[in-house]
Amino acid sequence: MPSPLVFFLIATADTEKSRAFYGGLFDWDFADTGAAVTPISIDPKGPADFDAQGSFQVLPEGAPPYVSVFFRVDDLWATVSKVEPLGGTVVVPITHLGEGRPHIAIIRSPEGHPIGIVQA
Repeated sequence: MPSPLVFFLIATADTEKSRAFYGGLFDWDFADTGAAVTPISIDPKGPADFDAQGSFQVLPEGAPPYVSVFFRVDDLWATVSKVEPLGGTVVVPITHLGEGRPHIAIIRSPEGHPIGIVQA
């Protein structure tokens, strides 16, 4: 199975400013999640065959902003085992996000891009 993009994260120090920018630019919908780290979910209103959802992540003061993407895979453990031999780094090892939620891992590509991987 291919590994489709299923989620994206926009890390920002100012969620309201980011909400205004991305909402105005792309006509995205937002919802408050109540979560401390990812308080706003993003619905880019994509077609059903390409409907990746997103979230804003609140950064601590002085941290650089970034965008990260998450790809779904059939076997998270097998995929993560390939990261270091291919020159990447495992930043967050395989973690279960809780009851009813997926397992994820966060890696960095050889160039330093943060990439999330989600168990299908």
